[in-house]
Amino acid sequence: MRRKDREITQTDDIFSVIEGCSTVRIAMAEGNMPYVVALNFGFDRQGDTLILYLHSAAQGRKIDILKKNPNVYFQMDCSQGPTPGIPGNPCSCSWKFDSVMGSGQAVFLTEPAQKEHALNRILQCAGNAEETFAFPEKMLENTCVWQIVSEDFTGKRHE
Repeated sequence: MRRKDREITQTDDIFSVIEGCSTVRIAMAEGNMPYVVALNFGFDRQGDTLILYLHSAAQGRKIDILKKNPNVYFQMDCSQGPTPGIPGNPCSCSWKFDSVMGSGQAVFLTEPAQKEHALNRILQCAGNAEETFAFPEKMLENTCVWQIVSEDFTGKRHE
């Protein structure tokens, strides 16, 4: 990271940023072209490991890409607003933010219990709630659920 003064170095602080974000952007490669999608997500923490959970239709461009190349890069941020600039100096304006970025591999979940856990984490993170749901077997069969396990992530803060 070029700006070490903005790096979030404590893992607990990085996970606090993740808790405040509602969308993750997943970058993948299709041949020599990048492809990025924004998704809602859930997550678990296992020590210093981040497990992101995502869901989507079982067909489509991103699924086709991930089946060919599961390597991904992810980014999420929580915008906090503009910083005041110096009058007469438009280049002094900036933006406050917290962000997390990292890499991993997309793994498709197939076991109903894994899918149910992941979908519950997505709902819990989206709704900031602890409620869990039982999902109909047919729904679990028809929903594509995947995870990204990452030990390679960083955080950045601009205040």
